[in-house]
Amino acid sequence: MRNEISEKYMVSPYLIIFPLYSSIVGVGIITYQRKLIVHAGYNAWISVIITSISIHIILWIIYNILSSNRDGQEIITLNNTIFGKFWGNFLNSAVVLYFVYGAFVKLKVYIDMVQVWLFPGINILPISIIFAVTIYYVVCGGFRSVTGIGVWTMLISLPSVIPQVLLTLPFLQPLNLLPLLNHTATDILLSSKSMVFEYLGFETLLIFYPFIKTPAKSQKWAHSVVIFVTFLYLMILILTLMFFSEGQLPYAIWPTLDMISIFEVPLLQRLEYFFISLWFINIIAGISVYLWVACRGMKTAFRIGQPLSLIVFLIAAVTLNYFITDRSTIDWISELYGTVGLYFIYAYIPFMFVCVLIRKRFTRNNNSIDIEARAD
Repeated sequence: MRNEISEKYMVSPYLIIFPLYSSIVGVGIITYQRKLIVHAGYNAWISVIITSISIHIILWIIYNILSSNRDGQEIITLNNTIFGKFWGNFLNSAVVLYFVYGAFVKLKVYIDMVQVWLFPGINILPISIIFAVTIYYVVCGGFRSVTGIGVWTMLISLPSVIPQVLLTLPFLQPLNLLPLLNHTATDILLSSKSMVFEYLGFETLLIFYPFIKTPAKSQKWAHSVVIFVTFLYLMILILTLMFFSEGQLPYAIWPTLDMISIFEVPLLQRLEYFFISLWFINIIAGISVYLWVACRGMKTAFRIGQPLSLIVFLIAAVTLNYFITDRSTIDWISELYGTVGLYFIYAYIPFMFVCVLIRKRFTRNNNSIDIEARAD
């Protein structure tokens, strides 16, 4: 059964730039450099390019999966169509939990950063509730509201973050990047695996695809977002590699903030405080996209109202956020999410692509047999 969506709830194709950017770029942009050099060292920039190419391929697969599904242009309906109600809803539950998990990781990592850098003694319960109330307000406004806060994310965060990072230019050592290509292909690929975490979020397209007017026209914009994010990651990574020596970087937990923190500006004094504060809207936007698609999945699969499921998800996130305080546990949760996301992107999505191709061929053969039978 096809889910009919009123045009007043849809957005123009080019506007998917904003929810995609918000869901991809999060707190990871502050920490990814340290993890990326573990295997590939200062050749890690090659891993960013390789990961980006693979994401473009998966994005192409997603558009082919969704554009071929006549029964409903999102993954929830497609799961039921291909695997039946029982196994389809089992997969749908896993998909919904995956996005809720991603939202929680974004929330937890950001609040941990606020505790470390801004307010070491703060009670995390009030700030979690502030997050929850803000997110509830955004998500209940519908997909257009979620897209709107994504617009503010780009308008506020990018013009403030990029100039701050570029302030490091007088302190860079280009010779840090040498020698080139002194790591094996295996090391580069292992580094690429670590980089996948920083691209997680584009798969939200699997659920909000029907809310795009003429969705086929949005594909070029989706690929444009991935190209832009890749450029952003490469720029910050290369600046970081030239700023820190290869011996220093493994000990920098938040390399991006460490670079910014050396500057003092009149009135603002500490730029990293300004950066973290502005990143609040980016985190709100990213979590809102994740929870909106999770709630939409619950509504489509189980006919549970989006406000009700949203309240349950937010209560669960606030509760877990309050009880999980150990740094090692937070790191483990983030790494587990990265592993689950790796399988979701490179195993589940291609598997669905193969299933769709088989179903199309099977349907085409059945139609041919019916036509021949009628002719006889």
